[in-house]
Amino acid sequence: MLKRYCLLFAYLCSPSVQSGEVIKSAVSYEHDIYHAMIEMHINANADKVYALFTDFNYLSRLNDNISNSDLIDEDPPEYTVLVESRNCVLFFCKNLKQLQKVTELGEGYIFVEDIKGESDFAFANSRWHIYAHGSGTRIRFSSEMKPDFWLPPLFGPWLFKNQLTKETQTMIERLEQLATHEQ
Repeated sequence: MLKRYCLLFAYLCSPSVQSGEVIKSAVSYEHDIYHAMIEMHINANADKVYALFTDFNYLSRLNDNISNSDLIDEDPPEYTVLVESRNCVLFFCKNLKQLQKVTELGEGYIFVEDIKGESDFAFANSRWHIYAHGSGTRIRFSSEMKPDFWLPPLFGPWLFKNQLTKETQTMIERLEQLATHEQ
């Protein structure tokens, strides 16, 4: 009986395995431009997480909204990537196409810019910083985008932030699963 209580006590007092998390996020809307910032922690190796982010033909593994991604051209550290997605915020859904120039800047930094005239955005760019933090990975993401389609201006930023946070949590879980199960 005492042994059973000792095992129960040890189980209850042991540190629980926590999944990654969104640390902070912010979205603002000014002059038809959305600004987004998100910081997240991933419980996985930084090199593996970075490799998943730069596996351009398989970005759909990280986000259900991405229906297709193709590496069109590569001249490291620059790549041209086509990303097709279906994004829904409440009842508003849109199929999007983005032809992007991706540049690896070193030390975990990645810059992504939509190629003008080849995207459903008037302009869009994002900066990623993926780096080791403790026993896991920290990712800082910031983006500016001006959609070339209508979004409700009154609720757009609020809806966009909620959707971004939800999708980011799903991406964190996928990154952890893929990074810990792939060789």
